[in-house]
Amino acid sequence: MTKSKENLLLLHPTRWSIYKIICENPGTYFYKLMGEVSNYSDKASSATIIYHLKKLNEEKLLRTEKVDGKRIYFPTNLRSAEIERIFMLLQNENARQIFQYIINNDRPFQNEIARELDVHHDTINYHTSHLEDAGLIVKEKEGKFTRFRVADLGEQILNGSLNIITEQYVNFIFSKLSSSCHFPEILEKTRTHLKIRVICPDEDDIELTISLNDFQVSFISEMS
Repeated sequence: MTKSKENLLLLHPTRWSIYKIICENPGTYFYKLMGEVSNYSDKASSATIIYHLKKLNEEKLLRTEKVDGKRIYFPTNLRSAEIERIFMLLQNENARQIFQYIINNDRPFQNEIARELDVHHDTINYHTSHLEDAGLIVKEKEGKFTRFRVADLGEQILNGSLNIITEQYVNFIFSKLSSSCHFPEILEKTRTHLKIRVICPDEDDIELTISLNDFQVSFISEMS
């Protein structure tokens, strides 16, 4: 790869690896990112990753939040703010386990969840309130007790209907990849997979891919 390509925003191999990991695993926190990047490059020190994250942030390709004291990263424009909020909530282990339990059990009672997950009732109340606000679950009163079920948005996420690569996102990425001599073109595109080739005269072509994770696998199979 020539120096001119490496200097472009997303054509630097380590920078693209970082961006790809965050697109495919939104809500990735820094130390997990370090471990994932090492699968692509043995030379990616923490300073190197920080440098590339800064560049990606400067170009507004990423945004970042703090959850439970950990800084996590999301891609810009790939998913809606509504969906990114869900990823952020589910970075918390208790919230994720509660949601998974509700998915895998028919309208469980609150005391059942607390008992099976060995979690205090106050913790269940806290996380189910946030999951309900995010549109993932619904609370239903049954006498003195509370049951939970997956809400419509939760169902849409699980069937993958909200986890897609849109034309708007493709146009956004193309605007970041284009330059005076680099021309991106789509090689493959499905709802969850994008493969782009970047062409430049007198240089080798570069192929870049993004494959979104399956929500159903990540949220259901862990407890099946």
